[in-house]
Amino acid sequence: MSQQGFANEDIIIAYLNNKKFKFLNSNWQKFLKSIFLNPGNNNKVFCSKKAGQNKSDIIITINKVSKCISVKSGTGNSVHQEPVEEFIQFLKETYKINEELADNIRLFIWGDGTLDGHGKLKDRLSAPEFSKQNPQIIKNIREFFRRNKRDLIERFVITGSKSKSSPDYIYYGNRSSGVWKRTDEGLLWLCEDSNESNGAIPVGRLTFQAWNRNINGGDKSEKKRGVIQLKWGTVGEDLKSIFSE
Repeated sequence: MSQQGFANEDIIIAYLNNKKFKFLNSNWQKFLKSIFLNPGNNNKVFCSKKAGQNKSDIIITINKVSKCISVKSGTGNSVHQEPVEEFIQFLKETYKINEELADNIRLFIWGDGTLDGHGKLKDRLSAPEFSKQNPQIIKNIREFFRRNKRDLIERFVITGSKSKSSPDYIYYGNRSSGVWKRTDEGLLWLCEDSNESNGAIPVGRLTFQAWNRNINGGDKSEKKRGVIQLKWGTVGEDLKSIFSE
């Protein structure tokens, strides 16, 4: 998440925490009424950040009942990052993928013609260049993701690889205004064939990519190589569309 995203969470927490429900703006009253059966005008709202590597960003509690929320804002959100070898190990344990597919994923993420990122700087390719030169590799990865997209999207967006807290709701917006949906309803939308991403390797509405290929070299971004990233490039427009249905 960007620094703006973290700042947005902090502003929301400061606005909600230890406030009586009746003193909140209409946006938050409407949201809280939709997720709590009876928030009660005089009940206090408690809100805090969900610590650790969790898909939930904040937790809201009213009258001892708590709900976990994933907060989104801005555009082009990254919804998941993970070292490529950890991801491949997960795929082997869960889907028993063969070594050919594992190597295809390694080649795509490193983008330098090697399986471990130790290739020459001059051999590093952008995603479009790699896709043009290696259409069969792209096809193999795409087909696997298409067959398993529902479970994979759930892991990328809701359960996470190390998360101990899954969100009950996704909220897109800020302190003043927002839209929301239950995560299970959002998941169904993300999996719809008609909503598939236009990225080189789609996973439903998400795009599978390398976090940073560091094509030009330099120490600043080198540590970001060898990491998968799932991007929800049109998150703002999509969530508004989902929530208006």
